[in-house]
Amino acid sequence: MERARKLGYISRQSIIIWSFVNRLSKQLQMGEGFSEHHIFGAYAHDENHFLLMMPRRELKAWLQELVIYHGADLKGLVQILPTTGARKGMGMGDVLCRAVYHEARFPMDQLRVRFYSAPYQILQPHTRDQQGLLTFEVSEFLGLLEMAAVFRTVLRPEEQASLYELLNLEDPSEEQFYWGRFTGYLNQEARDMLSAWRIRQWPKDRIKLLYELVDYVAFYQTH
Repeated sequence: MERARKLGYISRQSIIIWSFVNRLSKQLQMGEGFSEHHIFGAYAHDENHFLLMMPRRELKAWLQELVIYHGADLKGLVQILPTTGARKGMGMGDVLCRAVYHEARFPMDQLRVRFYSAPYQILQPHTRDQQGLLTFEVSEFLGLLEMAAVFRTVLRPEEQASLYELLNLEDPSEEQFYWGRFTGYLNQEARDMLSAWRIRQWPKDRIKLLYELVDYVAFYQTH
């Protein structure tokens, strides 16, 4: 039972990467070319597909490594999938089948990332795509992960929660009133970050994406 609990925890903190690319280098074909401490398992399915499982907070480091060593020549689609766990209904096999089905839509002209934060989203991906929450060019997605890492590092969890509530107020005058009080509690670094980002002008969907990505990044490292 203890082993099952540990495996369940690891699964909940993990993501699956399914990639369809123009070619795999010899390193990737052999399951190499990744930092071993980042990866629970890697599998090259054929000369165009690879599958791996990793801790979700290692996503940014892994994707940066992929771009540095393979990005110039690598084109295709990297799909980031949440694990489903032991639940009734849609399982991990169903999620992967859907991912394989959707990959055919994309040409091999650049390296793209599709980001699913919950299993049900893969059933109707067009909804998430229309909101600008699903498909990104790889450098754009890395930039979003970088922002999420800074955000997670600079704001404490309770500050993040308060900010989310504040940014989702429907009454602009109410938001204006509470904004000054909220920023008064923040340190200078946090105030400067929010001001530079002009986060109050962000669309609601972009705010939603930032908060989703916070769960996929480690604290920002400057050294």
